[in-house]
Amino acid sequence: MSIEDVVRSWDQEDRIMDREIKRLKNLKSGFSCGLCKRLHDDKLTCEAFEGVIPSDIRNGIIDHRIPHPGDGGIVFEPKDSET
Repeated sequence: MSIEDVVRSWDQEDRIMDREIKRLKNLKSGFSCGLCKRLHDDKLTCEAFEGVIPSDIRNGIIDHRIPHPGDGGIVFEPKDSET
């Protein structure tokens, strides 16, 4: 294994960790497609996107409380809390 290979693997690990940190921060702050009232029963589609929800949004990497290209101006809205 060359030094370039080692550095490349570190870079990949850093990117993976950065994405996981973003996902956890979004989840902690209340964003998750599973918590959105616009999510359809199939858990892959919602009112905001014509096709499937982009994977980075669905996986919580991108916070969809902020408009995203292709969402038609429809963003995350929490489900009504059941009291």
